[in-house]
Amino acid sequence: MEGNTELRAAQSILERGIWAEVKAPLFLRLFGKKTLKLKVRKLYAGTLLHVAECYLSTGIKEEQLKEIESEAALELMAKHGRAICKAVAMAILNDKWKIRWLSGWLAGYLLRHLDWMRILKMLEFALVYNGTVDFMSTTRLVRAMKITDPANQGQTKKATKRGS
Repeated sequence: MEGNTELRAAQSILERGIWAEVKAPLFLRLFGKKTLKLKVRKLYAGTLLHVAECYLSTGIKEEQLKEIESEAALELMAKHGRAICKAVAMAILNDKWKIRWLSGWLAGYLLRHLDWMRILKMLEFALVYNGTVDFMSTTRLVRAMKITDPANQGQTKKATKRGS
C-alpha cells in the first residue's frame, strides 16, 4: 500500500511540475512583464532522450546529483555547467521544435539568471521523477524473478479434479 501512495505522490508532482522564477528578458520587461515562471513538467519520450543525452555526456552519476553539497555543486557547474543548463532548458521547453530553436538561447539565459542549486534541482527532477528510475527498478526485478522466462509459464503441478 505504501508503494501505491508513493507512486500517486510522484504522479501528482509530475503533473504539477516544479518551477523557477527568473527575471524576464529586456524585450518582455519593456511590455511590463518583470519575471518569467519556467516550469518543468512530465517529459515526452523524445524530450527525455534529448535530456538524457546531455546528462550522460557529463558523466555525472545519479547519487552525486541527489546528495550534492555546495563545493561539489560548484565543481560540477564549473566542469559541466553548459551541458547541465542545456538539459534543463530542454526539459523546460519539452517540444521538438522549441528544443531545436530555443534550447541554446534558454540554456545561456538560465546560466546567467538562475542560481546553480536551482538548476541542479531542476535537472534532478527531470531525470528522477520522470519514470526512468521506476522503469529500471521494475525491469531489474522482473529480470531477477524471471517472470518473463519462457520456462516459467504458470503452475507446475497438474490440478486435480474435485469430487473424484
